[in-house]
Amino acid sequence: MPFGWFKVALADDVPVGEIVTRHYFDTELVIWRDADGAVAVQEAFCPHLGAHLGWGGSVEGKQIRCPFHGWAFDCEGGNVEIPYADRPNRKARLRSFPVREHAGLIFAWYHPAGEEPKWELIDVPEYTDETYAPYDVYDFTVKTCIQEMSENGFDHAHFQFVHSHPRVGVTEKVELNGYDRVVLTSQEFPSSRGPVDARIDIFGRGPGFAITRYRGLLDASLLGCSTPIDDETTDLTFLFTVKNADDERTAKIAKAFIKSVTSEVQQDIPIWEHKRYQLSPALAPSEKPITEFRRWFSQFYA
Repeated sequence: MPFGWFKVALADDVPVGEIVTRHYFDTELVIWRDADGAVAVQEAFCPHLGAHLGWGGSVEGKQIRCPFHGWAFDCEGGNVEIPYADRPNRKARLRSFPVREHAGLIFAWYHPAGEEPKWELIDVPEYTDETYAPYDVYDFTVKTCIQEMSENGFDHAHFQFVHSHPRVGVTEKVELNGYDRVVLTSQEFPSSRGPVDARIDIFGRGPGFAITRYRGLLDASLLGCSTPIDDETTDLTFLFTVKNADDERTAKIAKAFIKSVTSEVQQDIPIWEHKRYQLSPALAPSEKPITEFRRWFSQFYA
């Protein structure tokens, strides 16, 4: 599992006063929002005697309370109350993950050694642009690791052979700079009227979050979020937003476009789940970006 910022919930999934349970980073988690709207992402098990806070626990104001003995903890994980003691136990702490609520999503920072965040999330201007529609959300659980899926963005030949694109796209620019990655490509999309010139441009930071912008018959953006469930399983979320989706023609194209992209990822999944990682692959001359991507991605392993 790489380290980085990873989406753990949609912001609307976590209303004030409720506890949401998730299993990510090979860890049981509770996600909750206090009375002030602050979000916490914490390991689910009480440090007292191990009760799962997501099963019978409660949020009271600015604290989460254990269902077993009533111990209460704040958003930082500190024990703030023991109902049958004069003072809290300062050594009792819930493991808490750094959190960002960003572009309608809740992200948690995971690092196996507990190191602090090394970068901030990339901006999503589409989220505050009123010409873009609300997200259309699709979730997939894939039995593979994040790196294998992310490599697809640098493997342009597979668009022709797996997804029946008319030709292999032209890679105009690959920039891997620090924690950022940019891939600019021109493509042909299949359509009912034949091939259509289009673009697929990817902008990402870190291993778990990227924005893919499609330009052609419509302007659409795809927020791709990959979160490790464990070291062999990934939760993949696609959030589509389309510009001027209230236009009838655009809405019709958008529906077909989203259906096409989600169908393509379902074509990828059997390959991801049954392939093996080739440590030293035999590549074509045009596939140098794959090697560059692997070198860049390696920095996210502790």
